[in-house]
Amino acid sequence: MTEPAPPGPYPAPGPHIAPPARPARSAGRAVLGAMGYVLFLTLLAIVVLDGSLHRTDRIGQVYRQPSSVKYPDGSTHYLGVVHTRSRLFGRHQNYELYAGRDPGLSYGYFVRLGFGAPEERLVIKAVAWSGGGVRVTFASGHVVFVPAHHYLGGR
Repeated sequence: MTEPAPPGPYPAPGPHIAPPARPARSAGRAVLGAMGYVLFLTLLAIVVLDGSLHRTDRIGQVYRQPSSVKYPDGSTHYLGVVHTRSRLFGRHQNYELYAGRDPGLSYGYFVRLGFGAPEERLVIKAVAWSGGGVRVTFASGHVVFVPAHHYLGGR
């Protein structure tokens, strides 16, 4: 019928032929690989933490509510722009408009501003306080209105 195929260039492995030996991995290479892995994880953790930890810098002056404008909570309110950066590397994250009772601009109502490049400084051109809120006009032409109910009562 059909004849069996002729044997290939290598004889079939049998019990008398041992498989090729794998080169032994030296202990030095294993330690180096482990150190590289640990270094990679450490750098990854630093980058992730840098993005989540931030610092804020006050930009420009702080605007105080005029005495002619009165709010139901009886407090004096302040307004200003803060620049949020990452704590470790100082990378730009965003600009925020602050409105609240703290003249240090730390606790109150923050509005994230979607304009303003990291290298340019946001400049407030005009601030108009009213019973309904505060209207801020920037030198770039952007106008932001913050309703009073967002920053009254300590928030």
